Amino acid sequence: MRKYVIFGAVGTMALAAIGIGAVMAYGTSGLDTWKSGKNHNRVIQVQNEGGVQADSGKVGIAFFSNSAFQVTSPRGIRIMVDPWRNDPSGAWGLWYRMEFPAAEVDIGMSTHAHFDHDALGRLEANMLLDRMAGTFELGDVMITGVADKHQCVAPGIVAWTDAVKQFEGRDNVCPPTNARHFDNNLYIIETGGMRLLMWGDNRPNPPQEIWDRIGEVDVIFVPVDGSRHILDYEQADSVVARTGAKIAIPHHYLVPETTYVTSTLMPAAEWAQTHEHTMLDKPSIEISKADLEGKSGHVYYFGSNNMATEMAKGG
Repeated sequence: MRKYVIFGAVGTMALAAIGIGAVMAYGTSGLDTWKSGKNHNRVIQVQNEGGVQADSGKVGIAFFSNSAFQVTSPRGIRIMVDPWRNDPSGAWGLWYRMEFPAAEVDIGMSTHAHFDHDALGRLEANMLLDRMAGTFELGDVMITGVADKHQCVAPGIVAWTDAVKQFEGRDNVCPPTNARHFDNNLYIIETGGMRLLMWGDNRPNPPQEIWDRIGEVDVIFVPVDGSRHILDYEQADSVVARTGAKIAIPHHYLVPETTYVTSTLMPAAEWAQTHEHTMLDKPSIEISKADLEGKSGHVYYFGSNNMATEMAKGG
């Protein structure tokens, strides 16, 4: 793993506040899949039977803090998107109080190559789809990956994109000259008769061809918090409205139980409360098509309820 020089305590705090992966280069611990004592018999069962359980008619959504969510199909296929880790280079300081739990899933996915979204090595996953574009199908799940670009103009309190330009020696981190870690892939997960859109850290204003590929969705996972780190409130509202989502679930906000304040993130309660909203009191929910009726941009806010903390406590 590469090592980097930290420029004193003040520099460390400043870097920790930026909120992206190390921009000069990425160290990696690699994937330890070869060490696993598990196997993919579940996947073989899905190939043969279409799933691992009878159709429940509901889609499970579990929040694992930051931008990590597990989506479980009605036939029991488990998908984890954007597990997190602390920056492996050390240059950006500590964001997380704990390691991401070693969750067992069928499919692990990452929207982009930043440390707060790409800890695929922490998953006990039967397969990994990293920054996927195109279409993938398994059992009662179809996933479409749409390649676009990461937000490259910080809209909020911390001008972290300016720091990226300094550290990388670039005049511009926006497309088409962006480096790999400013690419982003959106994911549309179709299951249970619904379309769920994982926005990742995508820019709020992709070209029309991206909107055409997305189409209308039922549930959107949108990165918004009180610091306006990725999207500000107006941008988040615009994205939700443009997709026609019935339910909007915020992510990339501060969860004090898992994340240090040096991340510079803030809660998303203020944004949630400016919309019709449901303040959830547990880290997981199940939704069906019937739950969408009469809703338009209705916010489901997990707050501090998250599975990472529950699993750390042995829950």
